[in-house]
Amino acid sequence: MSLSRRTFTKEFTEGAVRRLDLGASVAEVARACEVNPNVLHRWRRELREYAAKAFPGEGRSRTEESRIAELERKVGRQAMEIDFCGDAWSVSKSSGSCRH
Repeated sequence: MSLSRRTFTKEFTEGAVRRLDLGASVAEVARACEVNPNVLHRWRRELREYAAKAFPGEGRSRTEESRIAELERKVGRQAMEIDFCGDAWSVSKSSGSCRH
């Protein structure tokens, strides 16, 4: 038997937290949403800490989003370095300071 991780929409998670904020008990919301009470505590904490960015959706976690952003920055830096090296090569080649 394989257990797959369930994914929830941003609307679902925010709705569950909203029910808690309106006074429903954690046990009640957990039963209604069919999730572990610890998950509700985590969702509430994430919503408080990250506000609109709390639940990125599409099954991606914030760590995945952070990793993607980090890799995009790295690719951008490398592209700039390549452009710089190409420009430097062109300048040195045109100035005749390059020996063949």
